Amino acid sequence: MKNKVSRTEERQFITKEFADTLSGKTPAPYLRVHDPAQQALVALAQYDSSTQERRTGLRPYLDRMIHFWREVSLAAFPCAGKAMDECYALLFESTFSLAQSEPAWAVDCLATQSPTDVHVDALRNLAHQVKAATIAHSDLVDAFTHLYAPRREQDATWQNPVNVALAGELWFWAAIYLTVETHETDGYLSFHEAIAKSAATDWADGGRLHIHLIREAPERALRTPRAELMAHPILRIARLKYDEDSIEQSQVLRFLNAQCIKQEFESEEDYFGSDLTLAQWVRDARHWAANMLNVEPEVCEELFREAGEKALDRTRSFYHQHLGSDPVHVDSLDATAALMKWANHRRGFQYSQYRAQLWEFVVEIVDAALWLGWLFPGRPENQSKSNPQTNERSMKKPDERS
Repeated sequence: MKNKVSRTEERQFITKEFADTLSGKTPAPYLRVHDPAQQALVALAQYDSSTQERRTGLRPYLDRMIHFWREVSLAAFPCAGKAMDECYALLFESTFSLAQSEPAWAVDCLATQSPTDVHVDALRNLAHQVKAATIAHSDLVDAFTHLYAPRREQDATWQNPVNVALAGELWFWAAIYLTVETHETDGYLSFHEAIAKSAATDWADGGRLHIHLIREAPERALRTPRAELMAHPILRIARLKYDEDSIEQSQVLRFLNAQCIKQEFESEEDYFGSDLTLAQWVRDARHWAANMLNVEPEVCEELFREAGEKALDRTRSFYHQHLGSDPVHVDSLDATAALMKWANHRRGFQYSQYRAQLWEFVVEIVDAALWLGWLFPGRPENQSKSNPQTNERSMKKPDERS
C-alpha cells in the first residue's frame, strides 16, 4: 500500500486541457473558446491583429485582460446582470495592480489614448460613488451597482456576458489613468491614495483565494509556467494559500495532487458532488498526515519548526474548540460536518454558488484535516454514529451544495 501511494504521489496530475495543449491542439485550450465571452474576445483579438487597427485601443485590453476573463470563465463566476458589478470591481482592481507592477507598460498604453477619452469621465463617476475614506472591495462593488443598476433596468444587453466583457475596456483604461497620472490638478489624488492603500492590503476582500486567482491573472499569465498556470484550480488555489516554497505548501500540494488522481479528475472544470466524498477526502488527509509522522519524521519536524510553537498551540486550541476534548476519536464524517460548519461560518454563507467557491471550500477543509492528522495522530473510530446517507447531499450543479 505504501509503495502504491508513493507511486501515485510521484505522478504529476495534469488536466486534459493541458495535455491537449502539449499535443498542439488548436485553438489553444487555455483560451476556453467554448465560452461565448472568451470566443468573442479571441475573435476580436485576431481581427485586431489582422487589420493592425489601433484606434480603438483594444490591443492592450485584449492582450492582458483576456487572462482575467479566462479565469472568470473557469471559475464559473457570474458576470452578467447584477453579478457584473463585482466583475467590474475585480477588473478595475486587477488593472490597477497590473499598472502598479508594470509602470512602463502602463505609461506606454496610456500614451495611445486621447486625454479627453470617456475613461476620464467614467473614473469621475466612479470616484463620486465611493464615499469611504478606506476603500474595500465591497465598496467598489457597491459603487458599480449604483452606476449600472439604472442601466440594467433599461437595457437588456447587460444580461449578456459577452457585452459585459467587451464593455470592460472602459474600466481598464480608467484604472490605468488613475495609476499613471499624478492627479495634482484633476481632483483624483485622494481617490488614488485610497485605492493604492487598498491594493497594498489585497483589497480587503475577505481573503477569498479564488478571487485572487481572477484578479492576479493578467500579472501571473506572463510569468507563470504553463504547467502551473493550467493545473487544476484546486491545486492553484492551494498554492496561493501558503507561503511560496514553504514546507506546508509543498506537502499540501503533494497530497492534493495525489487526491485529484485518486478522484479520477480529468478536466480543469472537475469537482466532486457530495458531502460523503468530502468526508472521504478528510479521512484520507488525516491518515496521510498521521502516516507522515512515522515514515517522514524529518519533514514533519521541519513543518512544525516552520509553523512555530505559538501557531501550533493556536491550531490545537482550534480543534479542541470545534471537535471537543479528544479530536483523535472524532470520526471522519463527524469531523467533516464540524469543519464544514466552521468553514461556512468563516466564509459567511452556506451554499456554494459556483464551482470556484466549491474548490476553495475543499482546500480549506483539507487543510484543516491535514493539520488534524499532524497534531492529533491516531486512528479515529471506524464507524460513525451518523447515517452516511443523511450526510450526503448529491449535487448536479455547484450551486446546490455547500
